[in-house]
Amino acid sequence: MADFYPVDALHVSGVSVGYKDKIAISDVSFEAKSGEIIGFIGADGAGKSSLMQAIAGIVRFSGEISYLQHKYHSPKEAEKIKIHTGFMPQGIGLVLYDTLTVDEHLRFFADLRDLKKDAAFLAYKKQLLHMSGLSAFAERQAMNLSGGMMQKLSLICALLHRPKLLILDEPTTGVDPLSRLELWEILRNIAKEEGTIILVSTAYMQEASKMDRVMLFHNSKVIASGTSAELIDSIRPYVYEKSLADNDENSISFDKVIYSLDSLNLSLHEPTLEGLFFVNALKERKKIANFAIKSREDDEVIPEVVMECHGVSKKFGAFVANEKIDMQLKKGEILGLLGANGAGKTTFIKMLLGLYSIDEGKLTLLGQSIKSGKDRQELKSKIGYVSQHFALYKDMSVKENLLYFASMHRIEKKTALSRIALYAKELGFEEYLGSFANELPLGVNQRFSIAAALLHEPLVLFLDEPTSGVDTLARAQFWQILQKLKEVWGISILITTHYMSEAQFCDRVVLLKNGQKVADDTVSNLYERFPKAKDFEDIFLEFYKEKA
Repeated sequence: MADFYPVDALHVSGVSVGYKDKIAISDVSFEAKSGEIIGFIGADGAGKSSLMQAIAGIVRFSGEISYLQHKYHSPKEAEKIKIHTGFMPQGIGLVLYDTLTVDEHLRFFADLRDLKKDAAFLAYKKQLLHMSGLSAFAERQAMNLSGGMMQKLSLICALLHRPKLLILDEPTTGVDPLSRLELWEILRNIAKEEGTIILVSTAYMQEASKMDRVMLFHNSKVIASGTSAELIDSIRPYVYEKSLADNDENSISFDKVIYSLDSLNLSLHEPTLEGLFFVNALKERKKIANFAIKSREDDEVIPEVVMECHGVSKKFGAFVANEKIDMQLKKGEILGLLGANGAGKTTFIKMLLGLYSIDEGKLTLLGQSIKSGKDRQELKSKIGYVSQHFALYKDMSVKENLLYFASMHRIEKKTALSRIALYAKELGFEEYLGSFANELPLGVNQRFSIAAALLHEPLVLFLDEPTSGVDTLARAQFWQILQKLKEVWGISILITTHYMSEAQFCDRVVLLKNGQKVADDTVSNLYERFPKAKDFEDIFLEFYKEKA
């Protein structure tokens, strides 16, 4: 008897994807029904993107996929269903064109889909712009959008033709909590009102509660599947409150929690989905590597106040990106710079770097006044920077890229090779040293960029969303690295992030809203100010309740 699936169901059976001699995803089977939202979570390189690309019909695979009762076994056979599908690949602004405006993108993608630009289409386009918060930026070119705005534009371009199967590979990477809530509202409405099947991968574990089902990927396989609550319950016996005593070699300790497969004489701690990755690491007999930071070779004195600004403003035409910002970064301090997309975080960092001129106010960095790029050039060897859109030279391997960056800082080759080997091992990209840019998962690219920023042992680090798209274990290790750098080098770090859980690792946080500073305090003081907040994301949203 022939297999029968509901007419609007997606059925994946025994799907595997391989690249040369590497298996990307192995023997995955699942079914999705109309209106269902299914989440893919897992470490970078675990196989999530490869499975999504197979379902979207853009890579070769073995096995069978059936959608709208059409079975396909190759990209060619998948052509018949592509009119009903929407796919957003992983990577900030990957499907966008720098010189096209927001509105031009929507018209371009409408033309690609041969959509009729009637009253219904125009009303839907207006609705998408409003829901994504891009209405006021319709005439802005993509190259001038923040990373989060690019993600929202990419999403609404994928929604224009009202697909019945929507495949989104980390659509909320680089998107602030408020915008993520708005994006999920869009997705829930589409799933409910139009019966769209939505497959979505994410690095934000808080989003899993918004999904009907979650699939956990590890080492090219799906190792668990269920609701968010079911998966959390599965690790409840292994999560403990951290004690003053050191944890043993059979456990992992991070933040205020100890994960152990052995029974411990400690109080249990309420688990989270992020704990799945720590427990799974224990089952695989893996640990979070301890990162050993050696003392600086150069004993240069770091001033007590590394960065200070008074009344700093930046305008682009009539648009005010930063307005009269006062801020201070002290020696050995980790300062979190938070805010919604378009709040002015990246603009502020680019002024610090001298990439943007200052229209008004005074800025001092390492004791030197900064007004332009020329001023910043003299401090180049003392600053480490990771941008939102850090990119490799595509015709060079990772190792060659790092050697090139080292040569720019006039680091001797022997020293450079030693540091590259150390960072590659501890940041977990050793196996990718010989790989080219298009072979790297997003999170691995981010780890590489952090290594590049550390090669010349800077006095201050400016990190613009360095953990976007990076998996849970890698982020935990990354924050341990920052703490070690702070302790051993006395380095000052200014970091932007959309993972609100990372705010607790900062000595102080500054919150920007519409280009203005609205908060500057320690995390503990902010919790006292908002005693009902369950987590820092609640505090963040409190500042955005009244939207401009």
